[in-house]
Amino acid sequence: MSIEDWRIRIDELNEELIALLNKRAGYATEIGKLKKEQGLPVFDASREQFILEKVGSMTNGPLSSDSIKRIFQVIMEETRKVEE
Repeated sequence: MSIEDWRIRIDELNEELIALLNKRAGYATEIGKLKKEQGLPVFDASREQFILEKVGSMTNGPLSSDSIKRIFQVIMEETRKVEE
């Protein structure tokens, strides 16, 4: 395959990733509504730590556990903004 073929595949994955991230943010919006109703804070340190450990252990590719954790830290930071 050529570089262009690989880039086309990456572009397709980017579209899928964006769709999934927006779907995740939609779920977070619903969680945010429930947290407000229940008087709970948006930030839950123990939940986020659990998620980071879980996703960090799931990688089996070229991205390291630390790389995956950093990516998910940013995802969760941005998602918290949606929850608020």
